Amino acid sequence: MKRFVAAVVMTFVLSFPMLAQKVVSQIAAKVNKEIVLASEIKRVESEIREELESDPKLSKAQQQKIFEDRSKNALRDLIDKALILQEASNLGLDANIEVLKQIEQLRIDNGFPTEEALEAAMVKQGISIEDVKDSLRYKNLRSQVLHHEVTGKIVITTEEMRVYYEAHKQEFDKLPGVSIGMIAVSTDELSASEIATKNKTMADALAALKKGDDFRDVARKYSEDPSGQDGGTLGFFERTADGTYGLAPEMEEIIAKLAKGKYTDVLTNPQNHTLVILKVLDKHDGGILPFELAQSEIFDRLMDERAAPKIRAYLTKLRAEGYVEVYPGFTDTGAATKAVRASETTPPKE
Repeated sequence: MKRFVAAVVMTFVLSFPMLAQKVVSQIAAKVNKEIVLASEIKRVESEIREELESDPKLSKAQQQKIFEDRSKNALRDLIDKALILQEASNLGLDANIEVLKQIEQLRIDNGFPTEEALEAAMVKQGISIEDVKDSLRYKNLRSQVLHHEVTGKIVITTEEMRVYYEAHKQEFDKLPGVSIGMIAVSTDELSASEIATKNKTMADALAALKKGDDFRDVARKYSEDPSGQDGGTLGFFERTADGTYGLAPEMEEIIAKLAKGKYTDVLTNPQNHTLVILKVLDKHDGGILPFELAQSEIFDRLMDERAAPKIRAYLTKLRAEGYVEVYPGFTDTGAATKAVRASETTPPKE
């Protein structure tokens, strides 16, 4: 129980909704038509403190150092959040479906029979499911905005990934494991005719695989899971001490029976109302991962490295294009260090 609560609360400490009535606290900043309150900053600082104090690996001195580093950016991050949500609205973006899927997955992962049971468990620990939904919504909208405006424009070539792999090969010394691919569509709350359409979609995907089409291309074309954008790759799963891969029991059983390069027929998962095709993309006996298996992790590393300064430049651009006023006594560490035009902060093309 504590595991899922920590995962939800600590991952999204800056993502709770702005208060509907902001009349009892000092204003720290105005962000276009929104305001950020001093009480919101205090709440974020309190959440950071609680998160650090719950980590037994950190000494008191380490906790204090990390707290000081993170808390000084509390107002910056709240301003960033307001700008991102405003931009999501301007772009007409929506995350309601993603939130529903993630809440359902949270329920399944933690073994609750209904969403009501999940909510009751959260209430017992002082957590509002609506706050969690708002946190997930912001996370999804942030991802959509940044993909649309920043990360989706970053190009990382195979050659660049190979150069990185050769320079960091020892970092890919892994335990035995398996790389898994998935094609999935949802049938949740659909009519009989809509479910029939989904079955046809998966039948077409399976036929394409049997014809010899590349799994990644088929996943990009047919899969509704977010992994479909990356060719259906779920990642590399190392074998644990008990001989499993840390997957759901049903998935463990399926994967154990598949040889490298083999895939399943269309399977039905009644727990989350999905139709899936699973494939063992590769198996690794231990040691240095071959480039093909390390490629996904390398891509993520390079993307994180390149995206960070561009994301900050984009958020500076939003500040320059809009109206951000920071009140005396508060500091926005994300503000431009000098007066700039919006064009000067546009992330350069790759």
